[in-house]
Amino acid sequence: MILAALFYLYRPGVLYESYVHPLTILSTLPSAGVGAILALLLCDTDFSIIAMIGVILLIGIVKKNAIMMIDFALHAERTLA
Repeated sequence: MILAALFYLYRPGVLYESYVHPLTILSTLPSAGVGAILALLLCDTDFSIIAMIGVILLIGIVKKNAIMMIDFALHAERTLA
């Protein structure tokens, strides 16, 4: 299941015709998950279904943000070069 999730997350990055950019996108996800878990521990909140949905949404937002940052950087590189 984890390998299928990694493949699913790696696939949009291949659209950039590079094998490095998907790794950049994937490298942002563990820190988001760890930060969410630490925030739950700091606030002394149980890991409930609502918290799990929040972590999944956070990881989705972080992934989208990473894709947009890479897209912006590649676009700026192409226009300035």
